[in-house]
Amino acid sequence: MSFFLVPLALIIFLAAFMLVRTLQLHKIPADAPQAEKPQVDREKVSQHLSGAIQVKTISKPVMTDEDRKVFLDMHAWIEETYPLLSRNLERTIVNQHSLLYKWIGSDLRLKPVLLNAHMDVVPVDEKTRGEWKSDPFGGEIRDGFVWGRGALDMKSIMIGLLDSVESLLESGYQPKRTIYLTFGHDEEISGFQGSLKIMEYLKSKSVQLAAVLDEGGMLTLGSLTDSDTPVALIGTAEKGYLTVKLSAEGKPGHSSRPPRQTAVGIISRAIAMMDDNRMPASLKYVIPTLKKIGFLLPFSTQFALANADILKGLLIKALEKLPETNALIRTTHAATIIEGGIKDNILPASASATVNMRLLPGDTIEGAMAHFGKAINDPRVKIEVANETSGWEASKVSSIEESAYLTLELVVRQMFDNVPVAPFVFLAATDSRHYQPICNNIYKFSPYLISPEDQSGVHGINERISQDSLVKMAAFYQRLMRVWGDAEF
Repeated sequence: MSFFLVPLALIIFLAAFMLVRTLQLHKIPADAPQAEKPQVDREKVSQHLSGAIQVKTISKPVMTDEDRKVFLDMHAWIEETYPLLSRNLERTIVNQHSLLYKWIGSDLRLKPVLLNAHMDVVPVDEKTRGEWKSDPFGGEIRDGFVWGRGALDMKSIMIGLLDSVESLLESGYQPKRTIYLTFGHDEEISGFQGSLKIMEYLKSKSVQLAAVLDEGGMLTLGSLTDSDTPVALIGTAEKGYLTVKLSAEGKPGHSSRPPRQTAVGIISRAIAMMDDNRMPASLKYVIPTLKKIGFLLPFSTQFALANADILKGLLIKALEKLPETNALIRTTHAATIIEGGIKDNILPASASATVNMRLLPGDTIEGAMAHFGKAINDPRVKIEVANETSGWEASKVSSIEESAYLTLELVVRQMFDNVPVAPFVFLAATDSRHYQPICNNIYKFSPYLISPEDQSGVHGINERISQDSLVKMAAFYQRLMRVWGDAEF
């Protein structure tokens, strides 16, 4: 009898141990200390965003003189719209079109912080003009929203920063710590001529930054939980970027006498092999995210999360089900372009495909190329990086134990009604990665709550931001500038 009791006791002990772990995720965070929310003029900040949208700062791979002049128009608009900022902050124009503002602090022993936004926007597809409910570059204020390209990505953040500095100067505030504002002109085409050049300029002046804040995660509903409680996601890293080209040669001829596989078939098989052999999953970065919001998750997810060392396979399978959560646990790939052939009855002389990857921290360009080369395993397929600007590694992961992060989290909770906050790996690319040589604490957070419908306007149709969100954003930046401006970290 005792022979059977020992394994039963072990099972009971293990179940109890796993249950205790799970119950720890039920703890609801204590409320943050209260802080006064800065007053923001709703109409003024809305008009300012409207004005910025009307300056058509579209970045293009090849810029004409007319395209460049628009950025100089934006410089002039900022100088005119924000007279206190223009008089009190040092302005440096970097690489002709990007802007660097320096608000000199009273204690030069403290390392500066940098708050970033980009001036440029993506173009509007002329085929979709008829689907816009408002002129995409009209900056119309209607129905409680400001409409137009850049309303979310990311002239609203630029205006939030500029309005905050102007209001703080008006109130007589002087930061202890030097605060930089940076506005790149080419983030939408990778930032190599804007933010990278700003970083190089600061590095040449021996500037080392205490922290950087850029666009990134936001207050979101439903992306990680089924709860109606918003969650604020702060990016502590961002995925790397890699675009590869697959190519294969064929022998032209009549399609009535085809080989077993044409060049198109060879490339199609290569893509299929990639799809069937994804990069391996890792829970390293998603577990800290989910544990921070564990009390909002269903019990089954809590149980798997709390015992991920035992139930790793089950947790990965659950996260793989949705594209949004699958992207948090692995390097992803997507075949986005395929080309080959000129006529339906002619065998193609060649075929090619473009595949875009987003690299999870810990994975590398070299490793991804080797993984998919082995998966394709076909000497007929040539695999190469698409071009010299088509690849960069994942960013370093910034600490969530540093004062810069802890104070940022505090301000988020104070300004947004004690919303739960979680660190995560941001899936897209931002200008902030360019500042890694001069800063270890780089965070990515866009301080607004938007609906899934409005989020689809980013790079899409009917981009808009609510005036209420704009007001909260400006209040957030005022509070953060005071906290980061005075904190000694």
